[in-house]
Amino acid sequence: MKLNHDFAMSVETIIYLKDRASNDFIQAKEIAKTLNFSVGYLQKVVQTLSRHGILECKRGRIGGIRIRAKVVTLLDLWQSTSGGLEFASPPMAIMEKPLKAFSDSLSKVIIYRRK
Repeated sequence: MKLNHDFAMSVETIIYLKDRASNDFIQAKEIAKTLNFSVGYLQKVVQTLSRHGILECKRGRIGGIRIRAKVVTLLDLWQSTSGGLEFASPPMAIMEKPLKAFSDSLSKVIIYRRK
């Protein structure tokens, strides 16, 4: 299964931020360098996650990125980066149950929970 690049990048970014010892702001260029991402593309994904309340961004010399949400699930990241799942009225009725099961499984995987 091929995953959306934005989704995969968002998962890796949240895991990277979660594994940090503190909740301090981290510069995008540091994250991009560590995870081997393009800084510009990472900033695009971070902006999307920020609009959805998952990340917090601060500009300036001491700025950066940190997790804003108290809990982040795979479903949160999927909906933010891939536009969500339309299992209530899918294009084909036969897809309703599989899409609902997929959505339910993503919502059960918690990537981050604030302590």
